[in-house]
Amino acid sequence: MKRLSLIIILTIAIVTNSYACRCDLYSSLDTFMKERFQASDFVISAKVESVRDSLTKGDYVMSSDPMYWREGGYNPILKVTNVYKGELKTDIIEITPRWSNCSQYFKTGDTYIIFGYVNNKGEFATDVCSGNFSITNKERLKIFRKIRKK
Repeated sequence: MKRLSLIIILTIAIVTNSYACRCDLYSSLDTFMKERFQASDFVISAKVESVRDSLTKGDYVMSSDPMYWREGGYNPILKVTNVYKGELKTDIIEITPRWSNCSQYFKTGDTYIIFGYVNNKGEFATDVCSGNFSITNKERLKIFRKIRKK
C-alpha cells in the first residue's frame, strides 16, 4: 500500500505543471551580475512610489493576505533616479509583471537597481531572474559599482 501511494504521488508530481521559476545558474555573483547587465535592455536605479496590484490577476491569486499590497507589490510605479544602461524618455515608469512565480516583488518606498527589458508589447518588465536588488544589499551594490566602471 505504501509503495502504491508513493507511485501515485510521484506520478502526479511529474504529470502536473510546475509553477517554480527557473533561473540560470552562474559560477559566481560577479558573473551573474555582469551577464544580467549585458543582457538587459535597461539598467536603472529607481524608488518605488506606489504599486498598482490587485489581489488577483487572471488565474493567479497574488496573495492570501489582503494587506500585502500596502507594503509593496508586483506592478510598481517607479521614480527613476539614474539610468546606467538604455534610454528612458521619462523619469516615471511602470513595471509590468508577468503575473507568475517569476514576478519580482517590490517594497513601496525602497530604492532598487533594476535590470529590465522591454517586452513584446513595448512595456517595461523585469523578473526575479533578472538580478534586481535593493540598494541596501551592500554586497551586490559593491559588485554593481565595479561592473559600471568597466
